[in-house]
Amino acid sequence: MDITIQHPWFKRALGPLIPSRLFDQFFGEGLFEYDLLPLFSSTISPYYRQSLFRSVLESGISEVRSDRDKFTIMLDVKHFSPEDLSVKIIDDFVEIHGKHSERQDDHGYISREFHRRYRLPANVDQAAITCSLSNDGMLTFTGPKVPSNMDASH
Repeated sequence: MDITIQHPWFKRALGPLIPSRLFDQFFGEGLFEYDLLPLFSSTISPYYRQSLFRSVLESGISEVRSDRDKFTIMLDVKHFSPEDLSVKIIDDFVEIHGKHSERQDDHGYISREFHRRYRLPANVDQAAITCSLSNDGMLTFTGPKVPSNMDASH
């Protein structure tokens, strides 16, 4: 049975009557109380939506930092085991790929796959790049920057 995929206008047309998380990148992560009561939560106070921001930070969104001395990518990959992940440097890009086969979770069966691609700054020492995976599922990619002549003169 084929199911028609709805376009983004469908989501906006229904406004707050449909939980937005059903249509965004967090699908399959479960619903929060503000998803189930969006009209009620917005009438209490505009500051009530703190949990929305917290859930975004815990949802697999990457953080990229380019400091003076290093370049860092942090990516939540908690749904993937180390065997499911690959990190490659191709030319001036970092490519991170994750894929796991279908498995059962609290909501049914799910398989996941993602591709992320980041441009490396020109002054990153590619020979000294490190990549690690923490126990809580945070992938951290770090590359030190080579000091340029301009940095030394300042």
